[in-house]
Amino acid sequence: MKLEHALLLFVLVACADHSGESGGIVVRDAWIREPPPRSPAAGYLVIENHGTSDAELIAVETTAAERTEIHVMEYKDDGMTMRRTDAITIPAHGEIALRSGRTHLMLMKPRRVLQSGDRIELVLHFAGDVESRVSVPVRKERYGSD
Repeated sequence: MKLEHALLLFVLVACADHSGESGGIVVRDAWIREPPPRSPAAGYLVIENHGTSDAELIAVETTAAERTEIHVMEYKDDGMTMRRTDAITIPAHGEIALRSGRTHLMLMKPRRVLQSGDRIELVLHFAGDVESRVSVPVRKERYGSD
């Protein structure tokens, strides 16, 4: 009986993810704000990293737009500025919230009209060939109401 327990423990340890880069990413509270006609759409979500090392979000894709950019909002020269960034880091055992007025996604040149009630798929690409797919609802929300 002890040999069976030892073999079971060996199998469990061998199958466990020790890299901290896959299986440790959780995406929650994701949604896209319904944009005005012919305008980019903003995307919001929370990325949790349950891994033991930092995770780096390096790209986001969707078939619903020509390209998706990660934008960072900052106070600069007594005003708010927005700039595109190539990556954001999610600390080990931490999370990053992409929210209105802060870091967020921009779906540039939507390929179709995005309306409340629609769902689109986002593919989040992380360093180390890790990806997370999430089905995201489009919601009609007023700015400042999320």
